[in-house]
Amino acid sequence: MRKIKVIKRAGRLSSALLCAILMMGCSNSSANVTTASGASGTFDLSENPENGDDIADGGGATSKSEGADESEEDTNSNDAAGSKGDTNSNDAAESKDDINSNDVTESENTTGSSNNNLASKDPPKMVEHIKPEAIAYFDTTYGDYVKAGGGEAEFLHAGRYLAPCTDLDAGVVYVGTWNDDTFDYSLNDDATFLRLEGGLSSFFTGSIVEMPADVFLDCLGNEYTVTAEYRESAGTAYYVSADEFLHIELTAKDDKNADAVLEIDCRKGETITPESYSWLMKREKINLFSEIPADFSFTSGAGGWSTDIVISEDGSFTGHYYDADMGITGEGYPNGTLYVCDFTGKFSEPEPTDKDNIYSTKLLELNIENKDKIGTEEIIDDTLYVYSDAYGFDNADDFLIYTPGADMSEMSEACLSWMFVSRNIFSNVPAGYYVIYNVGGEEAFTGVSEESLWNRSFSYEYKGASVKFSPSYYMGSYLNFFNGEDSPAVLALSVPWDGVNTNTMESKKNWSNDMEFFNVTIEEVEDGSETTKYKVTVQSALEEKFDFSAWGSSKPGEFSAVLEEIK
Repeated sequence: MRKIKVIKRAGRLSSALLCAILMMGCSNSSANVTTASGASGTFDLSENPENGDDIADGGGATSKSEGADESEEDTNSNDAAGSKGDTNSNDAAESKDDINSNDVTESENTTGSSNNNLASKDPPKMVEHIKPEAIAYFDTTYGDYVKAGGGEAEFLHAGRYLAPCTDLDAGVVYVGTWNDDTFDYSLNDDATFLRLEGGLSSFFTGSIVEMPADVFLDCLGNEYTVTAEYRESAGTAYYVSADEFLHIELTAKDDKNADAVLEIDCRKGETITPESYSWLMKREKINLFSEIPADFSFTSGAGGWSTDIVISEDGSFTGHYYDADMGITGEGYPNGTLYVCDFTGKFSEPEPTDKDNIYSTKLLELNIENKDKIGTEEIIDDTLYVYSDAYGFDNADDFLIYTPGADMSEMSEACLSWMFVSRNIFSNVPAGYYVIYNVGGEEAFTGVSEESLWNRSFSYEYKGASVKFSPSYYMGSYLNFFNGEDSPAVLALSVPWDGVNTNTMESKKNWSNDMEFFNVTIEEVEDGSETTKYKVTVQSALEEKFDFSAWGSSKPGEFSAVLEEIK
């Protein structure tokens, strides 16, 4: 991922001095630009580009939207109105460039003593955080607005009504209700808040001056965790910009601020100004526990022990620990010994960290059933039960949740030791795989979503012979060739596949010291059917070619077929 380098060129003092002053006002300097596909991009900070064309219908909070009802569709990031002509930009707007403001921008000073003198001066008080007056609108109704002295709202379009803010130089939009009898919208006292709209400086404390977008994001990074991307607006006047805008999601780092979504009329390459037309909306917190698997296990994979927990969407969980040792018997318990613990507990609401796809949570409570019996034992049904603590919750307080895409280099060795993911294949947490790590106890619970690729298998059949493919994140995916229904695998390959790689992979035989290896490629087949399919191609890499004729191949040492998911 390429870093942006701020270059202050001699002879370009208007641009250079501006960047220098702005960067001194922001303690967290970063500007990392990544496209939605993962390719790197950049702002050109050595230039000071002209602003683009004015947004459709121009002007302030009210004039911005004049004539908007001529458009056939409306776009908004947090729109709950359900209008047929309304499109949600979080879903429909195509992402172009993603900006992550957590990386550190390198700085290079080539302007000599002129810029050095700036360091001794007090920097301006840069943009800080969203004004409390703006946040106060987030959970209001139109009735609340009127009671606070607000004026009459005017119909905007598709059930939206715009009114002037009472304490901000901006407008506030509320969502009206559709009436099936009158075939029209009406604005009632219980109409809900949708957004604020107006000049950017109306919404923030501190000072906003003309600046590059990445510098603005850096300043926000002092108070918020910031993610941003440029989005296309499909040419409708209902977007904050007529063709392209900057979509920013802000997660507050403390309780004094609020989470928000900010959309700015700023195309890629343009600067941000105090007058840049903007939409400010409440950002609903993501309930991470509703998106991750419910079932997690803490186990070594060896021996008959495990701690299993089932997590509800509110963070509460039930758990069971057992360790079966059937070899330890005695008088009255010929069936062996079983160490057990049943418990319940609750995690706090997960919060994003400054690392992508990594969240933090705390253990709020842990309640062990039969806590007074810990360390005691009794015989039940010829088995010795030993009551134990909840293994996996030693010194439990802070937990980290690693979701798919998290950089595994950010994990401790202790955390990695409890995972079953091959570090030779994966550098990031695989799709569908999750880790809940007990920082104090250095113990990790892992879970896999039911619908993930790692819980599926694929097959191909030819005249009684078959090929079975089972994706795996552990030691490599299994590709097995069978010559008959009840026969053992004639050829069993371990394929170092990460679930997405379409390049050729060198694959060796499983459970064999044979040095023979094969070149394997795996490509998903998209034919419009509901069944997942992969085209698998195998080629012998050595001079001695494996005979694939039993599986329909007419080429020596080569096999290629489409494998379908086993339902």
